[in-house]
Amino acid sequence: MDNELSSNIGKRPAALGAGCEVVVAYEDTVTRDRAVLLCDHLVHNLWEDLDFELSWWKFDYLRDPHIAAEATAAAGRADMIIFSAHAARELPPAVVTWVETWAAQRDNPESALVALIGMESDLMKGVCPIHVYLREVARRARMDYLPDPEEALSVGVDSSVESITQRAETVTSMMDRILQRTNPPSHWGINE
Repeated sequence: MDNELSSNIGKRPAALGAGCEVVVAYEDTVTRDRAVLLCDHLVHNLWEDLDFELSWWKFDYLRDPHIAAEATAAAGRADMIIFSAHAARELPPAVVTWVETWAAQRDNPESALVALIGMESDLMKGVCPIHVYLREVARRARMDYLPDPEEALSVGVDSSVESITQRAETVTSMMDRILQRTNPPSHWGINE
């Protein structure tokens, strides 16, 4: 199936190591490649102790009900769910529906939700609303929440909903000047 890339990296007999099922949801090729680097790192460092089974789900494919059902089943039993996306105000509606479905069905508190949100090229930097949403989902699903460690260390600000809302609503002096600017004349030219 070309919508799901499953692999059994480091597959060994179960007697040699515990299993670790990882579900990766990604936005596009760039965010997928970022998740691949994380998964490679996990496998490289833990292959002696864990037998990894990975499944990959592109956001666009989650609009299909059959694919979303397969992805929901995988996320429901996963030990780790990795989200790799660009920084934005919110996830696409199909992804939110998928998240809410598996979050309501999970009963595995020994699991983690990893958020790889934001790329160097993204206009939005730091903690964004997707972080807040995923952290809340992890809380409801009784999962550990692991934001991108590099991003979390570089932000160094309060990431509570109230703090983010306050920062978003704050009107700086520059923003105030822009908002107070009068409209330019409707016409211009040499002969005015």
